[in-house]
Amino acid sequence: KGLDSFGEHAVDIAEDAARLKRLEMVAAEIMSSPRKSGRVTPDKHDSENLQRLLLTESKQWRALAIRSAACLYRMRGIEKSLHGRLTPEAVRVSREALHIFAPLASRLGMHRLKNELEGTAFQLLYRRQYEAVSSLSRVRQVEDAAAIKESMQHVLESVTEDVREMLRNDPEFVNMAENVSISARVKEPYSLWKKMLRDSTDHVLDVPDALALRIVFDAQKDTDDEESELTRAKERALCYYVRELCTSRWRPQPGNGRFKDYIEKPKPNGYQSLHYTAVTNWHGQDWTMEFQIRSGEMHRVAEYGLASHWDYKAQWSTNDENDNHYSDAYLQSLQEYHWRQNAEANQRDAESAMLDEPSSLPSPFLSDEDESKMRSDRIRARTERLAPYIEALSEAQSNMSLEQVFVFLSHSEDTGMHKEGKVLALPAGACVLDALREGEKVLGRQLNWRQERSLVSHNGIMASVTQKLKNGDILTVPVHAEARP
Repeated sequence: KGLDSFGEHAVDIAEDAARLKRLEMVAAEIMSSPRKSGRVTPDKHDSENLQRLLLTESKQWRALAIRSAACLYRMRGIEKSLHGRLTPEAVRVSREALHIFAPLASRLGMHRLKNELEGTAFQLLYRRQYEAVSSLSRVRQVEDAAAIKESMQHVLESVTEDVREMLRNDPEFVNMAENVSISARVKEPYSLWKKMLRDSTDHVLDVPDALALRIVFDAQKDTDDEESELTRAKERALCYYVRELCTSRWRPQPGNGRFKDYIEKPKPNGYQSLHYTAVTNWHGQDWTMEFQIRSGEMHRVAEYGLASHWDYKAQWSTNDENDNHYSDAYLQSLQEYHWRQNAEANQRDAESAMLDEPSSLPSPFLSDEDESKMRSDRIRARTERLAPYIEALSEAQSNMSLEQVFVFLSHSEDTGMHKEGKVLALPAGACVLDALREGEKVLGRQLNWRQERSLVSHNGIMASVTQKLKNGDILTVPVHAEARP
């Protein structure tokens, strides 16, 4: 019967996914680099712009999810068929997974997909580093002890339960807080490696936030019509109070507690939280872990607002110092997505533990009606979990569509072959001339578009330099039309 049998909505999603696939294919052809050039594609600049192009061109968020899942499918195929050295195609797909589709999956709230994309790409592109990080996690600190990775999980479970018990037994906190959520996570191998590289450390245990625990809560309102600013002030005070409780129980790391007060001094992207690095003893061994404390509103800003967006950096600034200023916030934002999944899993476990009586109907013998209800409940829960991500995604799409246009700039030889193209981000309303000037800046050389008869083509047709551009347009400059340096 075909797709039509699934309804108009399914057809729309499939068509949207097909359109995104065509854009990916165009990008792959245009950004291909000759093997001898030594250029790695797509580079960071192209990856970020291609992310935004796919985002603005997608009408259905499910189409983005399909293309991200398709990337994982390709990665698994590469993994199975890998024999020796990676092919240029395998390198390209792996880099796309790491720098384009993993962030997109994060934006969709699909944490497991994001982790699998990053983990598989990391394993393929950086096999030696992946094995080094993995082997360090498998080491036993002392004989007859559990492996480090397994021990990390036990440490987090123990500290999480202790924190929950501490807060439950503190009358001040109980009387003033509500909607308390405690979540914990171990850094994924790719994130561990990035942090080890950045901090020049030799072991996973030298990464201060390899283990991290987050406490999120709201302040109780004294009256229904309490001013929101008063509630926020109470929440800020509670954050400091909880940090004091934690530091009295889990001492700061000697010599470097890494106290960070992002409430008093928020990050440029709006991120607010209290951080510090603590030491906890488990089975005679000291383990460092990071505590993060914030209000529910601070968490929502970090999770769905400006702080969680990778596009907040697109401020049309070429200042290198400014880019470095944002790098820590950007790395932090990419970690935000892991927490919600872990928090919900912990909440489900806690709720299950509170049930005294087993289900009266074993799952293998559920009636059709009960099975249908369970399926509906799962769909409803998933929809509710994804809703804030989709809302933030839609807002980002709308803003970028109004502010920017993304086009391909390609060089073609007389044979018609493309080489070393770029994805350019331009202000909305830009014309061919704007793209050529931006291309000169990105490429670091002049293009000979100033001659009387233009040789620049726009989507395969000779173009005027005043012609307006749309998303996904392709500008081609013949190699012989480039100016000599």
